[in-house]
Order: sequence, then C-alpha cells, then structure tokens
Amino acid sequence: MLKVLSSFLLFLTVCLLVDTTVHAQSNASDAAMEGYVRDTSGAAIKAAKLIARNVDTNISAEATTDDQGYFRFAILKVGRYELTATADGFSTYVQTGLSLVVGQAARVDVSMQVGAKAESVQVNSDAPITDTGTAATGAVLSAKEVEELPVISRNIYNFHLLSPGVQGLTSSTFGTTQFTFGGTERSYWTVDGLDNTQKGGNRQIRLVITTPEAVEEMQVLANGYSAEFGRAAGGQVNVILKSGTNDFHGSALFLYRFSDMQARPSLAAVNPNRTWHDEAFTLGGPIIKNKLFFFGQYESNPYTLPTAVTISPANAAALKLPASQLGNSPFGETYRTLVAKVNYSLNEKNSGYVRYSRFTNHQPDNAGGLTIPNRGASYDDRMNGGAVQLATLLTPNLVNEVRGGVIQRFTDNPPVAPLPGAISAAVNITGVANIGYNPLAFASTNEQSNQILDNLTWTHGRSTWKFGVDYEHTAFNNTSALTRQFTFGGLPAANEFAAVTPLNQYLNTLAGVVNPATGNPYTYTQFTATAGNPNINVGFNFINFFAQDEFRVTPNLTFNVGLRYEAVLFPTFNAQAPYPLSRKVNSDLGDWAPRAAFTWSPFGDRKTVIRGAYGMYYDIPPLSVFYNAAQQNGKTFLSYSIPGTSAAAPAFPTVPDLTQSGFQTPSNINAFAPGFHNAYQHQANLQIQRELGNDLLVTVGTNFAALRHGLYSENSNLGAPVSYLADGRPVFGSTRPNPQFNQINLIESGGNSNYNSVFINLTKRISRGLSFAGTYTYSHALSNTLGEGGSPEDPTNLARDYGNSEDDVRHYLVVQGLYEPLAHSHWLRWINGFEISTSALYNSGYPINVVAGTDLNNDGILNDRPLFRGRNDTTGPSIFQLDARLARSFTIAERYKLTAILESENLLNSTNASCSTSGGCSGAVVNTAGAADFGRIIGARTARNVQLGAKFTF
Repeated sequence: MLKVLSSFLLFLTVCLLVDTTVHAQSNASDAAMEGYVRDTSGAAIKAAKLIARNVDTNISAEATTDDQGYFRFAILKVGRYELTATADGFSTYVQTGLSLVVGQAARVDVSMQVGAKAESVQVNSDAPITDTGTAATGAVLSAKEVEELPVISRNIYNFHLLSPGVQGLTSSTFGTTQFTFGGTERSYWTVDGLDNTQKGGNRQIRLVITTPEAVEEMQVLANGYSAEFGRAAGGQVNVILKSGTNDFHGSALFLYRFSDMQARPSLAAVNPNRTWHDEAFTLGGPIIKNKLFFFGQYESNPYTLPTAVTISPANAAALKLPASQLGNSPFGETYRTLVAKVNYSLNEKNSGYVRYSRFTNHQPDNAGGLTIPNRGASYDDRMNGGAVQLATLLTPNLVNEVRGGVIQRFTDNPPVAPLPGAISAAVNITGVANIGYNPLAFASTNEQSNQILDNLTWTHGRSTWKFGVDYEHTAFNNTSALTRQFTFGGLPAANEFAAVTPLNQYLNTLAGVVNPATGNPYTYTQFTATAGNPNINVGFNFINFFAQDEFRVTPNLTFNVGLRYEAVLFPTFNAQAPYPLSRKVNSDLGDWAPRAAFTWSPFGDRKTVIRGAYGMYYDIPPLSVFYNAAQQNGKTFLSYSIPGTSAAAPAFPTVPDLTQSGFQTPSNINAFAPGFHNAYQHQANLQIQRELGNDLLVTVGTNFAALRHGLYSENSNLGAPVSYLADGRPVFGSTRPNPQFNQINLIESGGNSNYNSVFINLTKRISRGLSFAGTYTYSHALSNTLGEGGSPEDPTNLARDYGNSEDDVRHYLVVQGLYEPLAHSHWLRWINGFEISTSALYNSGYPINVVAGTDLNNDGILNDRPLFRGRNDTTGPSIFQLDARLARSFTIAERYKLTAILESENLLNSTNASCSTSGGCSGAVVNTAGAADFGRIIGARTARNVQLGAKFTF
C-alpha cells in the first residue's frame, strides 16, 4: 500500500506541474452543453453571453455565441445547472432544472424576447430527452437509479446490464458481473475518467470496486463510440464518483438478512445457516464554500456461508479426523470499501479533483467437499486506487485536462494451520478425502498500473477539436505455488491381493503393511511436484493518442470524425528458454483506428434523431497470456512426477529430491506464433430515436461487430496423424515431434467472431414519480474460438470450430423501473413516501457444446465433439431473474429523512443454471452426448435472497 501511495503522490506532483500537452477521453468524466440562441422570429443572436452555473457548487462557466447564434460549453462537471443568457436589447433568459450526465452533449436552445436586461424570462425545464450529441449505443444511470433500484448484492456493475448493446449475467456478491459487447467479453473500465481495468485475466474486468453509496453516475458505451475512447475491442464502462457540494450531506445505511428468510440454494439438499449484513456511511460538504469540497464513503459487508464437508463418517473415522474437520468448513467473506475525494476550484480557470479509493476482501477459508478445513487456504484481496485531475481554461475556447492515476491489486493465500503432525505435502485420497498440507496456499499476485494522460479541447466556430495522448505502465509481480502432492488412487485388480481401495492403499502405506502380491510395502500411486523459480516480474507499456473533430454542419446535422493510435510494448522474456518462440513476442505497432459518426434531426421539431457510426477498436490482450509464457517456457518452472512403484521413489511421506533429472516430465510450454497481431473489432450501428413526449423516448437500432485476430491456443507438438475419423478429423500419433516438451501451446491471433443484433429501447425520464427503461435485443454471435481463447477441437482446421459463440443469446430482455406515488387526495396521502422499484433480466438460453467425453483425436485435450456435431449446436435452459425493492420514507424536520427498506434478489426463486458468457451452459448442465440425463442442471445461480434495512439521510 505504501508503494501505491508513493506512486500516487508522484503523479499528483507531476499533474499539478504539467502545462499543456494533449490526450484523450475529454468527456470521460464530464459533460458538455451546446445550442443556439435566437429571437422569437428565429433569427440568430450574435455575441450573446451565456453562463452555466452548477447549482450545488456555485461554480460557473461562460460561453459566447458565434454569427450563427451557436454556443458550446466543452467541459462541464456533471450535476444540476442553471443557464443564463444575456444580449443587448433582449430580456435576460434564465433556465433552471437542467441535469447534465457524464458524456452527454446536452442540446439546449434559447429563445430570447426583446426587452431590457433587467427583465427576465424564467424557464424550468431539462434538456430534451433525445440525444443529438453522440451516435454510440449505450446509456447513463443516475445516482437516484443507482441508489434506489434493487441491487441486493451491492454490486453496482450489475446495473450496466440494463444498457442497450450490453448482454450478460449478474453477480450475487461483489464478484465479477459478466458482460459481452458485440459477442466478445473485451471491455475497458474507468473511474472518474481514469483506468480502472484489471488486465491480467482472460477477460478485462473492474479493478478497485465501488459500492452504490459512492456513485454519482454510471455510463456504458457498447458500440460506435468516438476516438477519445479506446483500449478495448468491445465496450467502455465508466463510473463517476460523488463529490462534495456547498451543503453538508450524508447518509447511514444498515441492511440485514435473516437466515430463515433466505431460500434454500438451488439444487442443495439443505439450507445452511448463514449470516449477512451491510453497513455504509457517507459524508460530504464544503471545506471552503464555492472553492473546496470533500466527499467520503465507507462500507462493510461481512457474511458467512459454510461449505459442507462431504467426507463420509466411515472414512473420517478410518482417517481419525477430529470433529473440527467435519460438518462444515467456515467459509465467508468480508468486503470493505473506502472512498475519499476532494474537488477544488483554484480560480476561474483551474479546477479538478484528488481521489483515493480502496476495496478489500477477506475469506477465512476455502475448503469443503472432500477437503478438510485445515487443508484449505484463506484469501486476501486488496485493491487501491489514486487519481488526480487538473482542468485549465487556457482561453475562452481552449481547455486542457491532465489526469494521473495509480491502481493496484494484491492477492495472497495464507494457509490455514495444518493439523498437528500433518504431512508436509498435500495428500489426495481419490474419492475419499484431501488432507495433509496445502503448499498451493503461498501463491500471490500483484498487478499495478500507473497512468498519465492529457487532453486538449478547442472550440472553433461550430467545430470542437479534441486531441489527446495517454501513457500507462502495467507491471506484474506474481508468485506461483510450488506443488507437492501424493495421490492414492488404489491399485488395479491384477489379483485378489492387489485390488485395494484408495483408502486402504493410504492406510496400509501409513502402517507399513506389505503387499502380499509384490512383497513390497504398500505405497502411493503418484507423487507430483513443480519446482524452479516461482516468481515472475514483467512490465507492459501502453501508448495511445487521438485526434477528432465534432462539427455541427447545420443546427440539425453533426459529424464526428477521428483517428486513434494504440501501441502495446511487450517485455522480452527469458533469452535462455529452450524453445525459440518462447523468448519474445513481437509488438504490433501498426494499430491505427479510424472512427466516423453522424447525428441528424430530419424534422424541424428535432424530436426524431437518426444516427450512425463506424469504427475500428483495438484491444489490450489478456496479459496473463504473456507472463504465463514467461514462466511456462520449459526452463523457469518445471514439472516432476514419480510413480510410487518406481525403484527411485522415496518412501511415503518423504518429499523427494527433485534435482534428480529422472523425475522431470516433459513440460507444457507457451510460445507465440510468428506474425502475432493485437485483436481489433469493427463496430457499426444505425439508430432511429423518437421523442414520444417530454419524458418518453423510443429507440430502434441495429449493432454490428466483427472481431479479428482473436487469441487462441494450438498444440503444435502433436504426432503425425495415424488415422482419420469419419468426419475427417485426424487422429494423432503418440510420438511427439519434439520429445523435449509435452504440449507446445502456440498462441495464435487468428480468431474471428461476427455479431449482429437489432434492439428496441423504451425509456421514460422521471416525471410524476415514475421512470422506467426496457430493452429487447435479438442477436446472433458466431465465432471460431472458445470464449476468450482456448484450444480448437481440430488443431489442423480452425474452421471446424466456427459456430455459435459461447455467449450467443438470441433473445435478451432487461427492464427496470421506479415509482413514487404522488397522491393529492386526502384519502390516498398515506401512500406518499412509498417507493417501489424493480429490475428484471431474461435470456433465451446460452448454448451447450456437446462433447463425446473422450479424447477422440488423441491431442491430449478433452474437448472433442461427437462425429458430425457443430460447436455449441444446442441451446441451454433460459434464465430469468426478477429483483424488487419496497421503501417507505419518513421526513424528520426539514433536512432529515429515514427510509425503511425491503428488497429481494430473484424474488420468484427461479432455478437458473450457472451458465456463463465465457463457457455457455457447458459447465452448468450435463453435456456429454448419450448421457441419460443430458441437459440436467448440475450448477445453479443464486436462489432468492431477502434483506431488510434502514437508511438515514440528511
């Protein structure tokens, strides 16, 4: 943590000293406002002065109209605004009720009346609900929606699934919400406009986690976003955290789940005893009014959910396990989040923020099933993030923003204390119990990214030019576990004496009993181990820059044209690696990405908007592919295996000397194919949007996405084909061309996917106490690779795997709504103060990849399908989840409010298979061809959860 804080302070110093360079993402943390000023006859008013004042902070910005009466505020902090317009010979125009959200370019036209400036025309109205500022597919959720829609898990990222262009599955804890954008899981995550992406895994996910009480707004861009956004061949997820205002405000929240109100977990035989509660606090306000503001948030969410130990009583007695190792393993998690943010306005030209955020998760044990608690390991997860921004108004038409940030995640697995006298290695007794000591507990990961970026926004006439540059360094300092494991699996029934169970094999070995069939003492079946250097320390550099112009051709037609460049500079690996292609990967330095978009209001009332976009979007590949290759190279990290019957095998439980070369097994290594390319995605959309009323909007659109150069792994060390299956697949011989290695997993960049969808979205902005949104999507996703990588069924012919993607969902529906009754009748006033909110998700089912259950082509990978079966050619069970929240508020004095809360996740207790966007339903149902119970659900998502609580706000 000290390292993160010191790095953050360094960036803070640099950012406050930087003058003017250029960068990207100018509206990643802000909004904009534009429009035309005219008189009552429609004539343009030149040189009119406009002031946009933030109602909560009293900070203002100024703009002046051009010859066409056009004005633009290029950068405004999100929030509530008052707009004032003045011009010689006209009455002062004042519009209140404006609310700006992140990434929005609000269109606000002003009609001024002839008169004296001392006179004023007052208007109370928000900007039109139609979006004329962007052609991207996406949505923004306000703070009210984030805080008051049901989110039982407290995981704000579940809300992003409500956005058009996004598909996926919720998480019932602070775990990872599953997303797909255009048939791929690639995405880029930001907080306050700065990187918050974990880059090490197979798919990009959020890093420092935030909870609802700290969120001002959330934005999703799913398709067709402009050149200021990048780093992902998929979508953009942006979270804006709350800030202080000129008024002190705060909250205290408490939620609790009564154990007997929770439904029995789906597929479980019994309902386990469990505990869950959550406490959250916020406080914000002025340090110096109109100048300096603070906001802070803290939340704690501990819960326990014991995991059953399934070792049979007879086996437990034979192993002499104490009672403490039976019954339940004490699994649980404790989540804590912290946010501290200071916003400042140094003067009329300089403003910004400084922020620190933290998330921790502690799991006391990870055992259960056949693993005894003291063989388990705890899990500690610590995430830290620091950020700073300085925005400078260089001239009335030129704004510079500089941001810097540090994000870091450290995880480790401290072992649970082993039982007294436990063997200093893991002992697996097949089908009986897993005991001994867990050396895997010492694995740890440390991922840290340092970023600095700068952008310049220049408004010139009806053009808004944006230029930007961005540099980031991501480093990994990881420690892998060193395996030490004895396996007792029983012996084949060669004769009446040799046939023994795994339990008897272990007990006889422990007692030194002689096997009458061999005349030797009983022993283990296999000892396996890894050795070498478990530490890996590598770094990656990312350089990005862009230029774009948003040009308003006419009051009703806008074009946005841009060009973005992205480069990933890969590290060099071990030059002594025995396989040449494991020593390095060539950096792909030709990644230029053009973007173009338009918005057009064909009718004078501007209630109809037609918009479209096309662009190329390059990706940051999963960095674990590279640091694993740096370690799994046949030299750094080696594998060993000793049959218990070997003459060189040491007596149990002695851990052998692994330096004896006879114990080493050929390694599985990772290598990179020549001509490696970074993945990219073509994106295009076309949308028609129509305002049905002041607060009701319908959008019909189509999205297209095509991923190219996707990663996949091919074993290039297979023997020559010895025969062919009936469908033409080769059956490989057992002799490896390179006997020094087992599998040579060659990382290729030839994966392709194609995604097409049509959607309809209906949105009602809150009025008369009611707001709602719903999106229905019909889509088809096709690809030739397994999820985000994986191995093809036929390494000689990737085309055999072209079929439905793992995340292919034909029908997808999401709905959310809020209703606050506003009754005026004396008899119905008792319902005032109630609020009901709900969200629902339905999909028609992820695909099932039917497998043969055996290695038909002898390539060492059990992913073979039956003859003449296509990949993912069967649809799994549909998924439906309805969440609901009922609240009743009581006003105490003028500023204080107490709210009682009742909310439920999966209210109808639907049994949903635990399918995933990366694996479809293949791991959640029986998917072996010919199985009598084919399609039976073997893993289920969360059952109904119910919680009660109260919230105090002021």
